[in-house]
Amino acid sequence: MHGYPPAAGGRTSGWDMTARGGDPLGRVLRTVVEPRARETDDQGRFPRETVAALAEAGLLGLTLPSRCGGGGRGLVEAVDVITRLARACGSTAAILASHYTATAALRRDAGPELLREVAAGRHLTSLALAEPGNPGTIPTGRADSAGGVTALTARKNWVTAAGEADSYLWCGREDDGGLSWWLVPSQAPGLCVPAHADAVGLRGSATATLTADPVRVPDSALLGARGGGADPLVEIVLPWLCALQAALALGLMQAVLARGVACVTGPQPSWSRWQDPPAERPEVRADLARMRTKVDTAALALTDAVGSRWHADGLERLLQARALAGEHAVHVAELGIKVCGQHAFRKDYGVERRFRDAHTAAHGQLPADRALDHLARLTCGRPLLG
Repeated sequence: MHGYPPAAGGRTSGWDMTARGGDPLGRVLRTVVEPRARETDDQGRFPRETVAALAEAGLLGLTLPSRCGGGGRGLVEAVDVITRLARACGSTAAILASHYTATAALRRDAGPELLREVAAGRHLTSLALAEPGNPGTIPTGRADSAGGVTALTARKNWVTAAGEADSYLWCGREDDGGLSWWLVPSQAPGLCVPAHADAVGLRGSATATLTADPVRVPDSALLGARGGGADPLVEIVLPWLCALQAALALGLMQAVLARGVACVTGPQPSWSRWQDPPAERPEVRADLARMRTKVDTAALALTDAVGSRWHADGLERLLQARALAGEHAVHVAELGIKVCGQHAFRKDYGVERRFRDAHTAAHGQLPADRALDHLARLTCGRPLLG
């Protein structure tokens, strides 16, 4: 994996929820993610040690088939992993969410050798879909093929793990207007990555704009049929993107709610002795209730959407869940600042970091506003990719 040690022993067995003490993710959270979360944000540094620990635990290959060494799990388990990670470190959750989304498409069209590398924790991938100025999710960047080589020209926004991933799942438009997918290696000629992106939120996720002017890849990098990329976009990438971006937002707002409850019910500073305790003040309790209502509503919408993704309106429910979670995370973060008062601005308390992360998580490869627009298109009977 790009800059990381391989998983010990080159893992080949599937990820087992009951293995290694019953909860491999919990162990990584306690020993690696949580202790490094504040440093990751403070320094805006990509969490290489954390990603390596996730790889060692088999979590990079969680959603790949067991026949290639993966965990054999699906979207439900991926949502759970991202939600739990986001409670501790939004940057790490964003990295893994993009990896899982790209992996879902690779599972369909990539060769077994690559899938085994991902399952063994030796290959981190990411999604390169969004572009500046495009009216919808459809990329407008060009793909010009000649002589067994394709030249991809585009600017891809909100790419997570930019400069850190081993590959990027890249969507582009053919000359005839059709969409195609490529797996672009991180070292592909012509691929430009910013040296450092000093972000406001999700600071350790290395989210940046990739520029291809152009980037040249062999025809063997094509995934699936040339011009046949619309179906994978609608049937795989968008559902996974909606669910995992919603899970990221949900985990962040759960963390803010937990800190709010701790602030209200915990020991109070000596200077507040002439005031009623926060838990005895109706306006504070009302704000906590608003926070919990938004958290629970987002969680219920996401659970329903993930369970309904194969229904006729499955994509609509996923779009709803993504938009709802993104907007609610912002509102919960703002209420958290209000409830926690001056505690919210202490870095060691963790609310300020989640406040910035929640506002950033409302955007990304599929912003909450774009999810609402897609939902409105489907509600009005218009084509999603029109």
